[in-house]
Formats: sequence, structure tokens, C-alpha cells
Amino acid sequence: MNKEEKLLITIMSLNGIIFGSSQLIIPLYLKDLGLNSATIGLFLTGQMLISSSIAIMLSVLGDAYGRRKFIFLSRAISIVGMLILFMGIPFGVLFTSMMSAGGLTSAILAEKSKNLDKNLSLVSSFSVLLSIIGSLLPIFLSLRYIILLNALILSFAAFLLIFIKENYKGTRRIDLRLKSIGKIGKLSVESLIGLGAGMILPIMSLWFYLRFNVTAQEMSPIFAISNATLAFSTFFAPRLSKKFGRVRSIIYTHIIGIILLIFLPLSNSYIMASIIFVLRNSAMNMTGPLFSSLILNLIPEEERARGQSLINLIDSLPRSFGPSLGGYFFYIGQLSTPFFITATLYSIATFGFYMFFKDVD
Repeated sequence: MNKEEKLLITIMSLNGIIFGSSQLIIPLYLKDLGLNSATIGLFLTGQMLISSSIAIMLSVLGDAYGRRKFIFLSRAISIVGMLILFMGIPFGVLFTSMMSAGGLTSAILAEKSKNLDKNLSLVSSFSVLLSIIGSLLPIFLSLRYIILLNALILSFAAFLLIFIKENYKGTRRIDLRLKSIGKIGKLSVESLIGLGAGMILPIMSLWFYLRFNVTAQEMSPIFAISNATLAFSTFFAPRLSKKFGRVRSIIYTHIIGIILLIFLPLSNSYIMASIIFVLRNSAMNMTGPLFSSLILNLIPEEERARGQSLINLIDSLPRSFGPSLGGYFFYIGQLSTPFFITATLYSIATFGFYMFFKDVD
């Protein structure tokens, strides 16, 4: 592994701290600012819509004129959003999710990698390991100052990008056409997972608060354990791929995750719900690097950034409406309904994914 591969893995992995803290604190911080569950859901919907829309635009420009400069721009947008949110203005949250810059960073990693499966697994594992730190931050810092720390971490990651030399020069023309559109269209079945995940995952900490009346400090260790377990299990993703193939590995782990998801809202104690939450998170997400690798191998190099960003957009559009639906169900006291809807959507999407890609391996 060369120096640039290591730097890119570091840059992408640092997002884990931000993700680990944000998934826990953002809904609770917005609640502290006086927003109710339904309004919080609407803000998170806006966040996803805006981030996915900007990501696809920057990716189109990145494929045309080189990706590195637009990664800097996307991170600058997130940093500004975090600073606005730090000042107590809820609208700042709308611009805080541009860390990954759509498919731009992963496209550069694919360019530099000798073993893409291995590097993406390392990114995923290190990201989740670092997300443990993010999950534990509420024990030591207020929610507001965690947001400021995230802005500083994102700034440091952007600084490291200075030392990456991009070989890809771009097509020098803006082209919205994609030769791989047929394959991308088949991946649109994943949008059902996006809708389901959006209903519960962005407001999971809010669900724990409403269901068991626990604070961010009490939830912090559980989210940290969940991320640690996922990091450990992700290391085994390449082994699963060798044994079963990418597609079957994704299918098998998703089936386990769906079963656990059904049992989660039926839990009568915080401890039992926490255990199921940890196991479900691991099962559902441990093969994420295999899915990313599958995408990057299906899409030609000159289309990778906008191709992956389009896939992200297909996932993000329905996902963006999820928090509004989930927040509304929470607002009217229906705390279990979003979980059962999500399990149904996951099941349909998993079956569709298998039917479309069962012969890829």
C-alpha cells in the first residue's frame, strides 16, 4: 500500500468520528433548540435532499474537470453548515452532510488502489472504529461543542487532501450520459432500503429517548459498542466475499438484520433493545464495503464519480423523506410502526437485489 492510499484511507476514515457523534447528537441538539419530533424529521429530510443534490452536481463537475478541487468545495460547505449550527441556528444542519463528496473521494481511491476490496474494507472498519470515539463524545463535551469539534476534524481531513496528487484529468466536458445507466437502474431497488433506513436511523437516538427516557450520556456507550461491533465484523467482509461471493454475502447478512429489526421495537427493556440494536447494526452494515466495491467495479472509471453519486441520489431521495415520516409517527405516539414498515421495505429490496445481481459473482 503506497502513501497516497494510506492518506486517502485516513481522510475517508476520519468521517467516522463525525458520523459517530452526529447520529447520536443531532436529533437531540435540535430538540434542545426547541424543535419537536415532526420538525426535526423535516430538517433531516431537507439535509438529505440538499446534500444528495449538491453531491450529484459536484460529481458531474468532478468527472469533467478533476475530482480533487470539488472535494475541497464540498467539505467547505459542510464546515460552514456546522459553524452555523454551532451558533444555534437549526438551518445549519441542512448543509452538514457533504463530508464524502458523493462519489468523488471513493473514485480517487479506486484510481490509486491495487486492491480495492481491501482498501474499502479498511476505510469502513477504521471509520466505524473512529465512530466509537464520536459516540463517546457526549460523555465529555456538550452537544454544541461536539459540532464545533466536528468542523475542526473535517478541516484537518481537507488539509490532508493537499498531499494527494490526482492523475485523472477529466473528460473536459460536462456529460450527463452514463453508459452504465442500465446497471445503475437495477441498483435503484436499493432506494427501498433508503426509505426504510431514513424512517428510523437518523432519529434512532430520539426513539431511545421517547421509548425509555434515556439521555445522550446514557445512550453514548451503546452507540459506541454498536460501532465497535460493526468495525470488528467489517474486517470479515472480504472473507465472506471469498466464501460466498459479494452478492450472496450481502443477502445473507441483510436477512439476519431484517429479522433483528422486527424484534427491536418489541423489546420491553433498554438493555434488550440495546443488544438487538447493536447486533442489527452489525448484520445490516458489515458488507457495506462489498456493495461499494461491486458498484465501482460495475462502473467505468470515467463515470465513477457521477455514477456512484447517482446511486447515492437514488438512495437518498426516498431516504430523505424517511425522517419526516418517522418523526411524524413518533409525534403521534406510534413508536413501533416505522420499524415494521422498514423491515417490509428491506425485505422487498433484498429480494430484488438478489434477482438482479445473483449472477454477477
